[in-house]
Amino acid sequence: MSSIESLLFTYIDKCKFLFFPDQWNNVFLDYSKNEIFALLLIYRRGHVNMTEVADYMSVPLNTATGVIGRLEKKGLVIRERNSFDKRVVTISLTETGREFMIREMTELSGYYQQIMNILTKEERRIALQIIDKVFGVLEQDAGREQDIRHEEKKVKRIIVE
Repeated sequence: MSSIESLLFTYIDKCKFLFFPDQWNNVFLDYSKNEIFALLLIYRRGHVNMTEVADYMSVPLNTATGVIGRLEKKGLVIRERNSFDKRVVTISLTETGREFMIREMTELSGYYQQIMNILTKEERRIALQIIDKVFGVLEQDAGREQDIRHEEKKVKRIIVE
């Protein structure tokens, strides 16, 4: 096994607890990835329309509609028609949804604060720089993958005589 593989497996072993729900007491684990992203978007912006949700999650509009439908059934969001343009549906958090998000964001902030408290000011600065660089590489790679998928989906015109 190469030293890179060894290092990789060491860190996978150290962080595997992140992927096992029974290790967490976090209600967020009861929701799909898309539901969490939709909730975060709505919490941050206050209200959004379906196109904004779909764009944010990089999914088709019908997928976003299903996600919002499930959140609506759970009592976390509400859909309202725009009074000026009935075609536009605005989504916002219900009071229950707002309380849920405040509770979850407070818990996540607590974890972040615990991590920051054990680091010196210089370590925090360096850690955030490293995290930014790591995400920069991952975003570039994801962008390349998306470009490849987009090229594969191009329709080829066939001339029929």
